[in-house]
Amino acid sequence: MSDALLSAWSQFATLPVLFALLIAIPAGLVFGLLPGLGGLSALAILIPFVYGADPLTGLSFLLATHAVVYTGGSVTAILLGIPGAPANAATVIDGYPLSRQGRAGYAIGAALTSSALGGVFGALVLAVLIPFLRPIVEAFGSPETFFLALLGVTFIGAVGGSSPLRGLIAGLFGIFLTTFGVEAVTGEARFWLGFDYLLDGFQLIPIALGLFAVPEIIDMVRSGGSIAEDRGAERISWRQVAEGVWSVPQRFWLLLRSSLLGVFIGILPGVGGETAPFVSYAWGKQAARNAADWGKGVIEGVIAPESANNAKEGGALVPTLAFGIPGSSGMALLLSGFLILGLQPGPEFLKNHLDIAFGLVFVLVVANLLAAAVMLAVTSHAAQITRISGWVMGPLLLALVVLGAYSTRNNGIDVAFVFAFGALGYFMKAYDYSRAALMLGFVLGGPIETYFHISMQAYGPLFFTRPLCLVLIALIVAGIAVPLLRRRG
Repeated sequence: MSDALLSAWSQFATLPVLFALLIAIPAGLVFGLLPGLGGLSALAILIPFVYGADPLTGLSFLLATHAVVYTGGSVTAILLGIPGAPANAATVIDGYPLSRQGRAGYAIGAALTSSALGGVFGALVLAVLIPFLRPIVEAFGSPETFFLALLGVTFIGAVGGSSPLRGLIAGLFGIFLTTFGVEAVTGEARFWLGFDYLLDGFQLIPIALGLFAVPEIIDMVRSGGSIAEDRGAERISWRQVAEGVWSVPQRFWLLLRSSLLGVFIGILPGVGGETAPFVSYAWGKQAARNAADWGKGVIEGVIAPESANNAKEGGALVPTLAFGIPGSSGMALLLSGFLILGLQPGPEFLKNHLDIAFGLVFVLVVANLLAAAVMLAVTSHAAQITRISGWVMGPLLLALVVLGAYSTRNNGIDVAFVFAFGALGYFMKAYDYSRAALMLGFVLGGPIETYFHISMQAYGPLFFTRPLCLVLIALIVAGIAVPLLRRRG
């Protein structure tokens, strides 16, 4: 083990790898800052550039780019209310209200710090788990994954804003949207209305951009003013950013709990990387004493999702390296990078290339820390975007949204659905229905249905009697009962 660590460090601390990181980190941040692009677009565009590269150099380039996308996306979510990537949508809930209060620097400082520390935590957990990966991943079969996704549903009310009932309605509608298209297990086409596009179902990026970007752009143009309502300061000060940075260690247990949850969800293939920040946000809100203030601009509502957001990448590498099973859609693309470089992830990979596995741990640690440092350095200037008139900013953002939606799959219909879901998001915002709850329902609906079918076929109707399933059922019951008891108390 020590030999593998020393070998990993000697390979990591070379000019080609460090140069790859210097290119990858700014590229990943730019992909995160531009709405709709995100980690999948970054990997899809950059994978061809690693042909013929040294394995660790090529993988460092791809992994570092992907790992820091959500760091950049948090800045867009806070400043503009538009998630740079779907996984940053949970940060909008409290980050954007803080920006409108003139506290954008405070929110960004907290977001970048929690992203960096969460990412480092995920990398360290990966390093610890590498020798013990097989029993951990094998403990979760389809029944356990089904109940874990079901556990996420219990948090829908928590992200439902001031009305848990409306949050539940929005969440159930999000689950309903996942039933469009070809069913993953049976292959049956449902609700496609003779429209070929719907055979693939609704796509995540058009939904995220439509729900969160379009309503904010409309409000921005209608008001004509700047995003930040508090004009008391001419400039976001370093003191404000420093206060945001310091707010994270002051809430250490929230950071630790959210990071652990992010790693845990990242480890489980099929649950979806976008789930982690929403579930972390909801769990943080349920456990908070100031739960009534969440959604209005509390810093805990920024720390919880951003910690989980970057920590999940370390978790997602666990099944990817151990079994060649991608822990997220991003890891599925990264897996193709392994194959291009002549590597086959799986048990044999850990036997023959343990040094590369540890090298990727170093990549995650350095990439997360450097990305946060870069963004912190430009925060005081970036936050000035909140002072620009809505008449100027709105059309520019709309152009970026259209570009981001189209470039994902080069499909103009995706752009049309951005505006369709934009209209839905506008009315949901007007009538106080939680857009975050709809997103959470959408990302959980697919895994719930798929793993229920697989569990029934593989284990029969008593699949819920497995020991770990009973533990998860108890957590589901607690997740429903505790908020109800608190309200009665």
